[in-house]
Amino acid sequence: MKTVLVTGASGFVGGHVVAALARHGIRPRCLVRKTSRLDFIRDWSPEIAWGDVTDPGSLAAAVAGVDGIVHCAGLTRARSRAEYERVNADGCRNLYEACLAQNPAVQRIVHLGSLAAWGPSTAERPVQEGQAQQPVSDYGHSKLAGQRLAEAYRDRLPIVILAPPAVYGPFDRDFLHYLAWVQRGFALMIGREERWLSLIYAPDLADAVLACLEHPRAAGRTYLVEDGRPRTWRDVAGAMGRALHRTPKVVCLPPVGARALCTVLGMLARCTGKPALFNRDKLNEMLQPAWTCAGAGIRTELGFVPRFALEQGLEETCRWYREHRWL
Repeated sequence: MKTVLVTGASGFVGGHVVAALARHGIRPRCLVRKTSRLDFIRDWSPEIAWGDVTDPGSLAAAVAGVDGIVHCAGLTRARSRAEYERVNADGCRNLYEACLAQNPAVQRIVHLGSLAAWGPSTAERPVQEGQAQQPVSDYGHSKLAGQRLAEAYRDRLPIVILAPPAVYGPFDRDFLHYLAWVQRGFALMIGREERWLSLIYAPDLADAVLACLEHPRAAGRTYLVEDGRPRTWRDVAGAMGRALHRTPKVVCLPPVGARALCTVLGMLARCTGKPALFNRDKLNEMLQPAWTCAGAGIRTELGFVPRFALEQGLEETCRWYREHRWL
């Protein structure tokens, strides 16, 4: 492939995909809004396509002539389910309709989904690709709606769905909040129960995207992807502490206290007009026993192997945060 369009290119995951494409000798074309900050992608000299997946008229020129598309654009925070749906579902329809109209011969489309579309797991039974999907949050429902749309267009477009769990790495502002607390000496947790999760380092996710773009067997498939080892939140907090050379004290916030905090943050969000980082929808996700998945399919079919264990990924992330004075 010579040119690949990346939607959501100025965002966290999109920025890592742009970097991976450029390093791989593929020219990235970046769909970004006029208000987007281009700090993380500017060094890769990308081609810029001004537009927005919620504006169908802006997509025709963006999709024209590209060999592949990586659809990363999406909301991870919103004020309502309708706001999530407008971007995470309707935006998919707009993009794929533009492809059919302007570039039906596109070689491959990678649709970035989310484990949230499947819903939680148990510690003993991680989510598998073929099992029933039961999201428990507005975000998860919107990502499932987007996935269903991607599946509906597979008879006309070569779409592969790639769904990660929690993603961390340089340029991520959400994960930064957890690290900032650990640097202060505290690891905040909701309740005292052990809760499990799967993770993936953003550069590893970008490598998985490349595998989905280039492997001939990927079209029409759905893959979960993770780093190979589920962790408890305590494990993650300990790894953060080692990366920051801290020994954080675990502070367990009772669920009733967390709900009260959500109420306060919700009121502040309504005053500012911006979605809260922590709200009742997010709390509902955090109270689940596990968010784990098994990425066996992408390993066996595409030969994808993640390069970074959690400890190494966190060290690289913290180094980047320090260099850029985020920590």
